Amino acid sequence: MLNNRPPDINIPDFFPKFNYLRFFIQTLAIITLYYLNYSLLMPKLLFRDKVKWYIISLIGTLIVFFIINQFIDIAGNPHKQFFRRIPMPFFIYLFIIAISTTIRLAQKWYENENHKKTLVHEKVNSELSLLKSQINPHFLFNTLNGIYSLANSKSDKTAPAIVKLSQLMRYMLHDSKHDFVPLSKEIEYIQTFIELEKMRLFDNITVEYSIKGNAENDKIRPLLLIPIIENAFKHGIDSTKNCLIKINIFIKDSRLDLKVENDIFPDRLTKEKSGFGLATIRRRLELEYPDAHTLYTFEENNKYFANLFINLA
Repeated sequence: MLNNRPPDINIPDFFPKFNYLRFFIQTLAIITLYYLNYSLLMPKLLFRDKVKWYIISLIGTLIVFFIINQFIDIAGNPHKQFFRRIPMPFFIYLFIIAISTTIRLAQKWYENENHKKTLVHEKVNSELSLLKSQINPHFLFNTLNGIYSLANSKSDKTAPAIVKLSQLMRYMLHDSKHDFVPLSKEIEYIQTFIELEKMRLFDNITVEYSIKGNAENDKIRPLLLIPIIENAFKHGIDSTKNCLIKINIFIKDSRLDLKVENDIFPDRLTKEKSGFGLATIRRRLELEYPDAHTLYTFEENNKYFANLFINLA
């Protein structure tokens, strides 16, 4: 009887047995090496400028892991020679070191950048607080001088002037603490200031004030506009001459235009210094409205002009 069974073919074992224990140990070694470099060696040595000790510790760590890997290989294959060649896991360890170092350096750079931004922000806030604190005494000093003049002349305007001053101080002490205030409140503050100034002015001084546009929907940094207007009243009046102060505010599409015009007196320019208020507002504009403002001043025909444009959006 014929045997139709095909002959047996010896198929070689192309799929060697997988050593799960070895895989587990090597995986654990990789994870340990990653976090050892990421969480211990770099923060404790490299980031504390102990570069030499970091390199020594890193080399020592790699040697220890290399020896452990050799013992694992020999335990699985007793006939394997020790240190016959550099095993593949050693290059994996180097790759893990490179990855953990790159990630940790990137994180450190990000932390440093955030820290720098925080320091800059705190510095700006401190400087702004200082600028505001400079404005308040400066304004109060000038206003009290005006009220003193009214009281000294026993004017009936003294009591209303004190009421106006209390309204201004309430705004300065409470509302100006906020980063932003409604533009309508800032303009109301300016109107009160102008009314207070007009109480102490002589009849030969004319003040023209106008506002156009809707101020209800926008916000502005508090006490930002007053130095320009205050500067006009401080340096643009003379009791012996006819004087004119013009203040125009125009608001449209979250853009504010402030134009102030006042007389100047050449014989007084060498005796007075008018730069304090304007220097303060220039610095505040640089900090609070960078690339969103234009302030320029000029003199022409014994007139002083200050034009300010702010994008409030």
